[in-house]
Amino acid sequence: MSNPADKQTRIFLWCWPRSISTCLEKCLSFVDGIQPWHEPYTVAYNGELMANKAVMQQDDATLGVVKQFFDMVNSIKDQPTEFSGGKLMPFENFTYPWIKSQLEQEEPGKEFIFIKDMALAIYDHLDDLPDVPTRHTFLIRHPYRFLTSQRKQFLRLGNIQGNPADFDMFKASPVMSEDMFTRDYMHFLWKHVKESGKEPDPIIIDAEDLMNHPEKILSGYLKALGIPYHDRYVTWDESEGSIKTWKGALEQVAVGRRTGFFEKAFKSSRFLPNTHVMPKKEELSNDILRMVDHVLPGYEEMFEHRIKPE
Repeated sequence: MSNPADKQTRIFLWCWPRSISTCLEKCLSFVDGIQPWHEPYTVAYNGELMANKAVMQQDDATLGVVKQFFDMVNSIKDQPTEFSGGKLMPFENFTYPWIKSQLEQEEPGKEFIFIKDMALAIYDHLDDLPDVPTRHTFLIRHPYRFLTSQRKQFLRLGNIQGNPADFDMFKASPVMSEDMFTRDYMHFLWKHVKESGKEPDPIIIDAEDLMNHPEKILSGYLKALGIPYHDRYVTWDESEGSIKTWKGALEQVAVGRRTGFFEKAFKSSRFLPNTHVMPKKEELSNDILRMVDHVLPGYEEMFEHRIKPE
């Protein structure tokens, strides 16, 4: 007898941080027949960091905003939040084997299960991907842009004092370690799913294309996945009620909202054109300059294979 869960396609959207992925996730929450999952493997990745005594015993300056995040997660455990009462689940549930088993289960009334996550979180856990029909898609963004945006967030969240030019993002948090960027997880995963036959021709979209040409990119993305596209999908309800329909870790979502990390995405109702000029290489901070050339070639190769707006 066939398993009903095998008839529902799991669609992974792999991305870097600060690539408007949560805005896209909210958009897709309103697509007919989709059940969204919000960064389950990233939660497991962070959970392993929290359990690693060697990591957590470092001084506060080294842990940076990660300690702030973990302290907030622990402080709201078992407390009602603005997103309680929906499908979000306790942070402590999210181990790699548990996520795999959950993603292999049937979602009654749904045709597609959409999982937005960070490529770095699955790098060492490829065996924990679900053994059911899956698609692997990628949301890329130029490293000058996403690294600059991430750095601004760390400066803000960490309330960094002194000269911002002296701040080193890759030494201020174990989540943003140098190892994370010298490996280029996104490019590795893209190559892996191609060469293993899991996804011979992965769908790639670029964040700037999506912001500046939402109708063309969103329609192309959905049609490539075999999902009917409707013009109404490029605008959606700005309220945060749809977040309760997501599956993911309640504490992570609540903390991300309270710290402002997810605020714009959660309040979004459409994709806004990006009017900011791309930083020039000589304008990048020293920490970004040290890392960017590790990920730029992979981005440029993937960029050539993206869905184009023309």
